[in-house]
Amino acid sequence: MKKLLIASLVLLASGLGAQQPSPAPTPAAPAQTAPDIPFDVQDVIKMPPDLYLGEVAGVALNSKKHIFVYTRTGADDGSTILAARMARLFEFNPDGSFVKEIGKNLYSKAWAHAVRVDREDNIWLVDNGSDEIVKLSPDYKVRLILGRRDEAVGERQRRPPIQPGTPPPPPRPGYFNEPTDVAFDAQGNFFISDGYRNSTVHKFDKDGNIVKDVGTKRGSGPLEFSTPHGIAVDNQGIVYVADRSNGRIQILDNNLNYVREIRYDPAQQQPAGWVSPIPDFGKRQDGKYTTLWPNTICITPGQTQYIYTNSMFPGQVQKFTLDGKLVGQFGTAGRKSGQFGWVHALSCVAENEIWTGELLNWRVQKFALHPDRMTKTTSGR
Repeated sequence: MKKLLIASLVLLASGLGAQQPSPAPTPAAPAQTAPDIPFDVQDVIKMPPDLYLGEVAGVALNSKKHIFVYTRTGADDGSTILAARMARLFEFNPDGSFVKEIGKNLYSKAWAHAVRVDREDNIWLVDNGSDEIVKLSPDYKVRLILGRRDEAVGERQRRPPIQPGTPPPPPRPGYFNEPTDVAFDAQGNFFISDGYRNSTVHKFDKDGNIVKDVGTKRGSGPLEFSTPHGIAVDNQGIVYVADRSNGRIQILDNNLNYVREIRYDPAQQQPAGWVSPIPDFGKRQDGKYTTLWPNTICITPGQTQYIYTNSMFPGQVQKFTLDGKLVGQFGTAGRKSGQFGWVHALSCVAENEIWTGELLNWRVQKFALHPDRMTKTTSGR
């Protein structure tokens, strides 16, 4: 899931805010079940001859419904960033026809993790291989750079890798260490989940000045994180963090103070014939698999908003109200149309239009959901 490319970098802003005292954590929620949501699905993307998607790490649409796919497709020029470069950004028309490759030689591209489009149609690339986040204008010009890629010389090349059984180093103010996602509020502030090794959430103002960090201690309490793998912001500026290794969505106010959390325990059922492409990846001592829930997250636009998030295993996407009620789900693990092979990207275009990107199946799928057809019986889980 993550590239073992460890980099150290400096943000272009400073001035961290002080953390607020942490309230007691919310008790675990009771088990929830909900009906499956019927859907129609399309494989929209049309690649030109001899050009292919690799693992699809990010998918986003702009206001013109152009589709942006950040994929782990190798560079065609053989270039490297301490290892083979595995990040390319492709643009497609609303009908899925190919437009162009963007930023072919962009310095930040190393190991794709997420792409997001803000209210002004700026394109944001989150790359956890280079530890950089870059904002591109709608005409593809670089407008903001956060972080710094590892240098390819001497002792500055990279931090030593983490030895098995030892914890990662503590996060350092003003540094990324494998960031995962970015989200925006209506005032232009943006929030970054950071990510695999730092387990921190950052708030920046619209000019890229850092306002506050939380999560300086890796853990499971309020304002502590363990692999914050996705982030989203609702219309009120409330921040939702997919705190993956803690199995919860941690909810913060706009100043990154703890509010509450959403917990959910997906089914552990292994689909018939399913084999992990990484031997024993996610396998627990009891023989079951960790669900890696919540893996990523998005929030629908509109007056009434919903959260969509997913488990990597067994591969369902869940729909929640903002207050944490599970109202439906769709999908399961597999290779057929409408099934999932490790969803890594979710884009909430509308309440009933969800786009997904998959690592194992190397594809983008567009889902048109039909909650009006849902039955009142729970799914067979």
